[in-house]
This record gives sequence, C-alpha cells and structure tokens, in this order.
Amino acid sequence: MVDIKSDQIIETSEERKERFLLEFEKPFKCEKCNERFKKKKYLREHKSEVHSY
Repeated sequence: MVDIKSDQIIETSEERKERFLLEFEKPFKCEKCNERFKKKKYLREHKSEVHSY
C-alpha cells in the first residue's frame, strides 16, 4: 500500500524490501518498457530484439 501525503510516497517495509531486491537483482532497466535484467548484455539483446525497427 502506498500513501501519498504532501507529495511524499511512503512505502511499507515489505514494499521497500521488494523494490530493493528487484533493483539489486536486476539493476539494468529498459527505458522504453521498464523491464529489468540481471546483465547489461541481456538489456542490449532485449533492446535490439524488441525495440529495434
């Protein structure tokens, strides 16, 4: 649950932990679709396969 109070987003400890693990385990994020990857190589492959046109 996220509460918004005076332009602040407050996360529960569980949400904070989940976000940390996601960002720690998959630090490379696609700017176009927000998908995350463990390795930069996987992000590059994703971009070339999914977003190239």
